[in-house]
Amino acid sequence: MKELMMQDLKAITVANSAPMISIYLSRDPKLDIKPLSEKWKQSLVKAEGYLLKDYTRSFVHTFMEPLRHATFIDSLEPLDKGLIVFHSPEQQGYMRVQTSINDLVVVADSFHIKPLLRIKNTERGYFVISISPRLITLFVETNLHLYRLDAIRNPMLLNNVDETKIKSSAKDFFSRSALQINKTLSQYKLPVILAGTKETIDQMKKFLQSSYVMDDVIIGNAETMKNDEIRERCLEILEPYNRKLELEAIYDLNVAVKRNQAITYIEDIAVSAVFGKIVKLFVIENKQLWGRINHQTGEVFISPKQIDSHDDDILDDICQIVLAKGGEVVVLRDGTTAKGYSAAAIVTDTSHLYDYNQDYQSPGL
Repeated sequence: MKELMMQDLKAITVANSAPMISIYLSRDPKLDIKPLSEKWKQSLVKAEGYLLKDYTRSFVHTFMEPLRHATFIDSLEPLDKGLIVFHSPEQQGYMRVQTSINDLVVVADSFHIKPLLRIKNTERGYFVISISPRLITLFVETNLHLYRLDAIRNPMLLNNVDETKIKSSAKDFFSRSALQINKTLSQYKLPVILAGTKETIDQMKKFLQSSYVMDDVIIGNAETMKNDEIRERCLEILEPYNRKLELEAIYDLNVAVKRNQAITYIEDIAVSAVFGKIVKLFVIENKQLWGRINHQTGEVFISPKQIDSHDDDILDDICQIVLAKGGEVVVLRDGTTAKGYSAAAIVTDTSHLYDYNQDYQSPGL
């Protein structure tokens, strides 16, 4: 089974060959008591239970066989906090993630992507600038790896000068290096994290023009830091940053509510999604609404729980409809900022809703 990357999300979203199994497993030592291998076996048993309600035992046995012999659990790295597996007749793959997720097994007519969308929106990559008077290195993180984009050496090194002269030339070296680095940073809206001693970071900050330079930094010897150490420190720095982005999205929703441009009733959100009226959809990652949705009319049929292999999370289906129509989806980690709402949507207009006479309250801050 191949490892999937974020660029495979579109193929996962458009896959339409049922049955489709989506398995999300946490691997956070702070939260998980059971080993991942045991949780994996339990997930397969749960998935089989749903399949057997709609398919023959012979089909289920053959369909599940590749998962029973999967070895990708052994490929997880120390920084990986979770595992996502997608399995259908046409699409199979797994994905390692480095942010916390909740255990979930969904068997439906489409893949369950809601948690993955939240990860995609927060794990969009970042820059790291490793700084010392001798060498400045620019890295970019993508697909769980740090790649070196540029390495600029202090030209004084070529003259075999002593360490004192190298340090005294640092200001000029940083200034000239920043001219080159600023050109790269200006092309992206990605966080920039600085690594080095406090002195070298403070000097380099003066010459960087990107508004995405983080206040939190990595203090240490930039020339001896290992990539895994840098990535681990970066993940710690980015967690509050990503939370801030989520709060900013909630603020946008509040403004839309005040202007009567947002809706919160699931029935209206589903119809608006089908009509392509949703500009930005907000859903809660760990809140599921089981049932089915009519993709032509937007009518929803709600079930008390996930009953068989055709029941899906309606909120997840709406996410996929909105994305297909060109809208934006914001997945909130939990519902603490949404005041109990399962979903909310900023819409272009409400002319398509036959009964739009609701007194909406702000689901945000």
